[in-house]
Amino acid sequence: MNRASMIPLVLCVRSGASFASFRLETEPQRTVLDLLERLRADDERVPAYRHSCHHGSCGTCGAVISGLPSLMCLTTAADLSAPRPRRPGGPAVDPERDSGGAVIVTLEPLARMSVVSGIAVRPGPVFAGIPRDASYLAAADDSGRSPLPPDPAGARVGQGNVGSGHEGDSWRPIGRARFEACIECGLCVAACPVSLPFIGPAALAAVNRERQKRPERAAAMLAIAAAPDGVEPCGRFLACSRVCPQAVYPGKHIQLLRNVLADGQR
Repeated sequence: MNRASMIPLVLCVRSGASFASFRLETEPQRTVLDLLERLRADDERVPAYRHSCHHGSCGTCGAVISGLPSLMCLTTAADLSAPRPRRPGGPAVDPERDSGGAVIVTLEPLARMSVVSGIAVRPGPVFAGIPRDASYLAAADDSGRSPLPPDPAGARVGQGNVGSGHEGDSWRPIGRARFEACIECGLCVAACPVSLPFIGPAALAAVNRERQKRPERAAAMLAIAAAPDGVEPCGRFLACSRVCPQAVYPGKHIQLLRNVLADGQR
């Protein structure tokens, strides 16, 4: 690649109370995760971080990148060298640069999570409020597709399957199914500014999707939403929806739950 198109960066990776800094030049399309992997191959000082799929499907590599909760595998050097917000919903501002013109990039662990080491965290708060027997499947669009073939295992393809409500039940929608869009990355939880007891945007989005998919569970899901740590503490900041990499828009699901609860009280 033409050297003129290379982007000079200084990666400052949180390690306990301090930062480990690394200077490098990179192609614009390289992601933060690419750069950490390159550095780790030759430098044992690189603090710990989490990763898996490298393409935004697993939600493992979340971090606060120069102030903004993001997935490291989807954030490129080009993104970091251009104006971007320093907080969810904030104005786009020019990147900070050192005296040599290199873009300074800070990597910190997601807020509200337990830090394992470096910027690697345990995302327990993301899962804590999600109903334990919630289904991870959703109906997929069948339009323009051939009929589903018979299931060789003998399952009743296309007839649906509703579990009894116990953990481990395998509920699925009628016809084709897909996974829910939420990848449980924790960015919405990290971005949420609510300080009151609150089960969080990821949990409430899951609660609303369960209510929408499984009418027989609507009352139970609305009871979760109506609890003191349900929808009420949400201040409608919408930081959760702004940082979501999968366009789940948790803020929308929280408002839909509010609407249904309000209708039931009239």
